[in-house]
Amino acid sequence: MGAIGTGVRLLSAYDSLFREGDETTGFYEILSGAVRAYKIFPDGRRQIVAFAFAGDIVGFGHGETYRFDCDALTSTRVRMIPKASLLRAMRERPELGEKLLEVAGGEVANMQDLSILLCRKTAIERIASFLLTMAGKSAGPMVGRQLPLPMCRADIADYLGLTIETVSRNMTRLKAMRVIDLPNRGSFVVRDMDRLRLLAQCEGNMH
Repeated sequence: MGAIGTGVRLLSAYDSLFREGDETTGFYEILSGAVRAYKIFPDGRRQIVAFAFAGDIVGFGHGETYRFDCDALTSTRVRMIPKASLLRAMRERPELGEKLLEVAGGEVANMQDLSILLCRKTAIERIASFLLTMAGKSAGPMVGRQLPLPMCRADIADYLGLTIETVSRNMTRLKAMRVIDLPNRGSFVVRDMDRLRLLAQCEGNMH
C-alpha cells in the first residue's frame, strides 16, 4: 500500500484499509477499484456486509472506532477525508455533503435489502439479485457485454449467507438457463435481463 498524492492511497488486492476496533480517523472515497467490508465472528465465520466501488464512500458513520474490517478486492485507489477536517472538506466540496447524505440513507437501505436476501429469498433468488446489483454498478449497457465481478465465489457466499458450493452450482444453473454467461472468474455477461429480474423476484415463475 502506498500514498500517491495528498490524501490518496493505492491498495493492492487484499491490503487492509481499516480494521474493526481501529480508531475512526476518517472515511474513504473510492476513486477506482473495489473493497469489501466484513465482520469476523468469534467462531471464525465471516459475514460480508458490503462491497464498495468507484464513487462510493466507506467508513462513514462508524462512531469512535470502525465497526467492520475493510480491505481491497483489486488494485484500488482511495482518498481519505480526515474526520477532523470534515466540515472544511464539505465547505470546499459542497457535493460531498450531498454524497454523505446519500451514504447514510444508502446504508440503511442496503441493510434492509441484505436482511431480505438472507431471510426471505432462495439461493438462486439471492444470486440473481446480487448479479442485478452488480450489473447496475457498471456504466454502459448491462446486457450482452462482460461486466466486472471482482469478488471470488467465497466472498459472494459470505455476503449472501450461502456456501461456496451453492453459489457455484447456482451460477452454473443460471448459465445453463442462458440467463448469464461466465467467460472467466472475474466477469459475467447478462444474456436475458428480463428473466434475471424475474428470477430475482420469484423463482417459482422460472422454468
